[in-house]
Amino acid sequence: MLKKKIFSVGEIANFIKNLLERDELRNIWVEGEISDYRKVGNNCYFSLKDERASIKCVMFNAENASLREGMKVIVKGDVGVYEKRGYYQLYVREIKIGGIGEIFIKFLEMKEKLEKEGLFDRRYKKAIPPIPSTVGVITSKEGAAIHDIYNVISRRFPLRIVLAPVRVQGETAADEIVRAIEALNERDDVDVIILARGGGRWEDLQAFNEEKVARAIFRSRIPIISGVGHESDFTIADFVADVRAATPSAAAEMAVPDGREIMEWMDEAMERMLSLVARRVGRAMETLEGMRPERMMIHAARGVERKRERCEGVVKEMEGVMNSLIASRRHDMEVLHTALEAMSPYRVLERGYSICIREKDNKVFSSIGDADIGDVLRVIVKDGEAKCRMEEKRRK
Repeated sequence: MLKKKIFSVGEIANFIKNLLERDELRNIWVEGEISDYRKVGNNCYFSLKDERASIKCVMFNAENASLREGMKVIVKGDVGVYEKRGYYQLYVREIKIGGIGEIFIKFLEMKEKLEKEGLFDRRYKKAIPPIPSTVGVITSKEGAAIHDIYNVISRRFPLRIVLAPVRVQGETAADEIVRAIEALNERDDVDVIILARGGGRWEDLQAFNEEKVARAIFRSRIPIISGVGHESDFTIADFVADVRAATPSAAAEMAVPDGREIMEWMDEAMERMLSLVARRVGRAMETLEGMRPERMMIHAARGVERKRERCEGVVKEMEGVMNSLIASRRHDMEVLHTALEAMSPYRVLERGYSICIREKDNKVFSSIGDADIGDVLRVIVKDGEAKCRMEEKRRK
């Protein structure tokens, strides 16, 4: 907010500039009648007026603009301040000529409606096949568009073209376009569709702004390229189509590849393939050279020598392991033999003891109750044995 002080003219102009140059006054459409028209170089200067008011306008780089005094137009641009002269004006970027106010409003409303429904969404766009076999074309059979499309395709990549002729303006045009899209979708041989018409007044393109045409394009299983009007013309069909081209000729270029580029690519691929084959053949020849008989004998002798050396090393290693294992087992046996010797009953006999065995069942007895009077006994001592008969027994 301005405070009380003495302002310079530039400060006031800058303050007003900041007030006016806001987002609300950018990228807006304004309808009116041209007055005070003049052209300086490539720039157009005029006022846009109606019965209530007037606003100054400027359009830079407008060499192709065909404007005149009293013409009804709709312009698109931004409101700005020309500080040097102290007035605001509309900086125009686009102009639609003719009494098309209501038509244009309907166009904007339809565009907003279909955009909210998602018909323009990128995720629904279908890819254009890189090398189609057949191209379907929906346009007038008498217009310049079909001739431009034929010329471009025959020059770039000659293939089969299926024409679905339609009227491109008038009351029946939209219905004919819808039927043509549906008919081409019933075929199995069409890979991509070009929907096109040549340039004309913006109001002549209204068949391509019809909702029924937009929905037919969206339903198409075959990808559609839209090439309607001039580069500056946009229709609803352009937004729904899978790809938008500036002109029918540009649509044809998008639909088919450049045959020369394909041939160049194939030549390069062939060179790369031949180079790869040559390298592999060279490596194979080197391998075969190494497999000649004299070389094979040398390699085989060297291989046998290396194997023999490895075997000798393994044998020596195994001998060491076995000798170590035998020594360890010998020591264990000696320890066990000593223990068994110590536990032998014959060592006990050497100390004056004997072993008594019943003759009748050859069993050792160690208790007085194990033998009866009259039993024959064998008594084993350290250097032999004797037979005895038990005549008496008594307990301690």
